[in-house]
Amino acid sequence: MWNATTRKILSKSIGYFGVFLFFSSTTYIVFIFYSIIAPAVFESRKYGKFLFHFIFGNWLAINIYFNYIMAWLTSPGLAKDYQDLTIQYLNIVKYIWKCSFNKPPRTHHCSWCNLCVLKFDHHCPWLNNCVGFYNHRYFFQFCCFMSIGCFYAGLFGYREYQISRFDEQIFRHIDSFFMAGDIFEIMGVDGFITNYIFIMALVAGFLLIGICCLHGRMISQDETSVEHLLAKYCVNECYKQDFIFYKIFNTTSIENWKRFLGVTTLNEFIRRVLLPSTHKPEGNGITIGDYKTSTNSLLHQEDRDRNQPHVSYASEIFHNSSDNYLVRIYRSVMSLWYQRRESRCSTPCYQSESLLTQRRNILQDC
Repeated sequence: MWNATTRKILSKSIGYFGVFLFFSSTTYIVFIFYSIIAPAVFESRKYGKFLFHFIFGNWLAINIYFNYIMAWLTSPGLAKDYQDLTIQYLNIVKYIWKCSFNKPPRTHHCSWCNLCVLKFDHHCPWLNNCVGFYNHRYFFQFCCFMSIGCFYAGLFGYREYQISRFDEQIFRHIDSFFMAGDIFEIMGVDGFITNYIFIMALVAGFLLIGICCLHGRMISQDETSVEHLLAKYCVNECYKQDFIFYKIFNTTSIENWKRFLGVTTLNEFIRRVLLPSTHKPEGNGITIGDYKTSTNSLLHQEDRDRNQPHVSYASEIFHNSSDNYLVRIYRSVMSLWYQRRESRCSTPCYQSESLLTQRRNILQDC
């Protein structure tokens, strides 16, 4: 295994290459758009088409560059920078010996950067940065805009580039894989490279759509990538040992999206999502929503949502709780749920009012 210094140097090297690759490839496509495609469309006297693509293309390019640069340069939020704030919440933080700092809930250590990141999602080599509390929105919006831009370049740009050179589209997308020799002979070196950059953009669009869907699902559940992986493992382990896996977060998907994007109205959505915006996420990264790692939070959660029963077997985790605390709660509620889970059907069972009361009493004794 590599030591921390080697990993950090390797991470920076790969990161700088990823940043260079993004700017070089994206800027090249933008250059082709302005120098070849846009003038050709304008000269064809299709002014409506030119105006649409000029506005749409510039809007896409601005959002792609803005969100990428912000995700790249914005600090995700480091635990070491908020030690004074964590002192106010000693009941929900724990000390991590690896970094010698207080570790707030949902904070994880990045082995590549050797830093503890608030609401850590993952380390992204393409950004040369970690994705965390303060830049997760920029990362997600970049993926969304970039996926649209890749399809836009791979479909519209691929066709219009050929029309601008030959007055018609002479090659299809599939021809790029089976007629590479003919393309090289007809288009030359520059045309051959440009042709395949458009194809690469289309392929990248499909990959980015997958990333957007995955992160969109996790955002709906108020999970990070790390928590999503841990949740799968914990659910399986709890099921094997006849324990109940309780969801400590209980907000709706809509509320999760509003909190993630920092919007509450349609006007804010237009200004903060569809247009470049530097607004910060809700909260401070130390306390997020109503979350507290304590028994009282569970009781408060049950009181608040008594009219909306919890799913008894949920795919979430007790984030950053100690193992002893988990075991105590699991053992305490196991006797209540053992008979019920044996008789449950394939669909999730719901807690009844009486069971909520029983569980409340047990948690108070933990």
